[in-house]
Amino acid sequence: MSKLKGSKLNGLKLNGSLSRRGFMAGVTAAAAVAATSRPALSADLLAEIKKRGYMRVGAFSIPPESWIDIGSGEWMGIDADFTKAIGKSFGVEVDPVILTHSALAPALQSGRVDTIVGLYRTEERKKVMAYNELPIWYGVDVLIARKDDGSIKSFADMKGKVLGTVRGSAQEQEATKLQEKFGAGEIRKYESADPMLMDLKAGRVDAAIWWGFTFDYAVIQNPSYDLKVVEYMPPEYLGSDMLPGTFYVFAKDGTGSLIKAFDAEIKRLVDAGEGKTIMAKYGLTSPAYLTGKM
Repeated sequence: MSKLKGSKLNGLKLNGSLSRRGFMAGVTAAAAVAATSRPALSADLLAEIKKRGYMRVGAFSIPPESWIDIGSGEWMGIDADFTKAIGKSFGVEVDPVILTHSALAPALQSGRVDTIVGLYRTEERKKVMAYNELPIWYGVDVLIARKDDGSIKSFADMKGKVLGTVRGSAQEQEATKLQEKFGAGEIRKYESADPMLMDLKAGRVDAAIWWGFTFDYAVIQNPSYDLKVVEYMPPEYLGSDMLPGTFYVFAKDGTGSLIKAFDAEIKRLVDAGEGKTIMAKYGLTSPAYLTGKM
């Protein structure tokens, strides 16, 4: 059940550009799957998952983190590989549900999904969601701009300029901090990365904050990619000495044993070197992606 048969949800084309149609198809499919979800939260979600034989996992359409392959219908990416390994350890299949950031909390609270993969931990989210403890370290974010724009060479050059970010993401909070630190102008917020990147290419925003691993993967797929990294975001810009890790998130009730089981399997994967193998599969070999240290 790690496939969505007949779906065309891969937001990243082979040339590395994002397809708006692909992303929106994923949102539609997510709504269809959600309609068949369990009606109430379980007192012991891990036991329920094992009993039913599959686990519903909310994810984003953001290669190489997560996407549905347009040809096979297979869920692919770093998040997919980690989650499938966890599901295998439980003896269950994995059923992916592609979501937007705005759908996260409602999906968990209603029981439409059992967990969501690939989120930064923030104080606001902690009020309504439970996190596992062990992160996956590939949280380096980047400031990107058009290749033909020579006016932006660092975050410091964003003074008075329009900055794009995804609404509800950790990058939205980072954009606010960067606005305070460097005097960036308007922060323009989007429901997903797809329209943000299209506006950047069209010159409607001057730069955008995006996931570094996603940009790296896009360039691997297409070396002539028309966007560039202006600067990788040093953690100290955000008041930390570590990169932000990404976590699995859960509903607060009935998930204690499930969270412990996730952490135990993530530790096993990392200790056995399988985490490094998964990262390398998608061209991510920087030690920062494994340690959280730039």
